[in-house]
Amino acid sequence: MTVYLTVNVLIVIFGLYFESINSKADLSTYKKRLPNYFFIIPSFILIFIITAFRGDFTTDYTHYSDLFDLYNLFSFSEIFQAELGQEIGYILLSRIIGTFTNNEVYLFIVVSFVTLACFYYQFNKYSVYIWLSVLMFVTVGSLYPSFNIMRQILATAIVFAGSTFLYERKMTKYFLVVLVASLFHTTSLIMFPFYFILNFRLNFKNLTFIFAGSVVLMLFFDNILSFIQQFFYTQYTVDSYGMTGQRFTNAVLPLALFIFSLFNFKKLDSSSTIHRVWFNAVFFNALFSVLSLQVQLVERITHFFSPYAMLLIPFMFSKMKNKHLRFIYIMILVLMLFLYNFTVLSGSEYDPYYFIWDSSQ
Repeated sequence: MTVYLTVNVLIVIFGLYFESINSKADLSTYKKRLPNYFFIIPSFILIFIITAFRGDFTTDYTHYSDLFDLYNLFSFSEIFQAELGQEIGYILLSRIIGTFTNNEVYLFIVVSFVTLACFYYQFNKYSVYIWLSVLMFVTVGSLYPSFNIMRQILATAIVFAGSTFLYERKMTKYFLVVLVASLFHTTSLIMFPFYFILNFRLNFKNLTFIFAGSVVLMLFFDNILSFIQQFFYTQYTVDSYGMTGQRFTNAVLPLALFIFSLFNFKKLDSSSTIHRVWFNAVFFNALFSVLSLQVQLVERITHFFSPYAMLLIPFMFSKMKNKHLRFIYIMILVLMLFLYNFTVLSGSEYDPYYFIWDSSQ
């Protein structure tokens, strides 16, 4: 756990130092605020190193390595004819990298860089406390799940990076982003209808409607899942991994984030598309987390919604008028993020962490 704890501590140190300098600049007529890149560059490098050069301690690392070797046995023309089982975008990416090297580590380097760049792009553009968004991404977000479900998180990152088109209601461009993401993981296609759903007006009537629809969804979930499996995850049966329910503790955090957002609902501007998308995404993150108590595989869908909590929660903190109380609440959140991260990772397949060059020792 030493590596994970060190990363968390360094992000907080970078973030608080960045905020302290900028707070002094706000009080001074002559000083200018530091741009976000003063935080982005060191934190990005830190996270990139532990992601790109991670060891083979997770279940899927060897699987991705074997697939990389398999894809590079085919020519580019043969790839389109062979039935390799994965999405063509990911296969082509692996094959392009394989043109230059047979070392699979470069695959993890490229995917890690693109994934992080997509998340950081949105954090830099929309987060009021970028360091807090990054800390949430590391501790309770999709960073460490990407060690296993790398293709899915890459697709998630691409969709998240295209959120600007979602906010600006540019449907064609947003759909193109989703299509690109689906070339790496087909589940991205679920975000087509959510272009409309995530824009629901924030009022009591619509919240009641969404809640009632959610109850119906939970009651008839088995039938709905059977229908969906005609298109996705057709290879999964009732006895397959991920088809049983996950533990309730896995749904606690998404529910807690939604409840917090609900209590601070008045801090949002209901006329703002951005605020509507953020809040509704946090709700659906909680909903699909609850549904995953019946079928664990549904938890995969939550990754498309959870990044928006990393923008919404910092924004709600920024709206607290008492700056001293705001700081106390943020520090409480930081402590809870540390504890959650430690609890989830300690004793898991992620612990202990080691770099790829240490795996043979």
